Amino acid sequence: MKTLTVRITAELQIPDDWELVEHASGMTVLKIGDQFVDFDITPLATRQDDPDAEWSDDDQELVGQVLDCVSGLDADLDLAYHQ
Repeated sequence: MKTLTVRITAELQIPDDWELVEHASGMTVLKIGDQFVDFDITPLATRQDDPDAEWSDDDQELVGQVLDCVSGLDADLDLAYHQ
């Protein structure tokens, strides 16, 4: 068995009325209106080996197989204000 480490960094430009809040579960999440948003990993796959291949999570069996291998996941949210 091998260990694969995946690091994903995303930067979003968000409206001023979206905010980071602490959810009752103890997680820091994004609050948009009356909804709480957290980030997760969704594996995407394709059978095409060309530059214009379309990637999706349609193959739920494969997605489940990959997600079953996840032994830990953490999402850190940080909000920076730009003037």
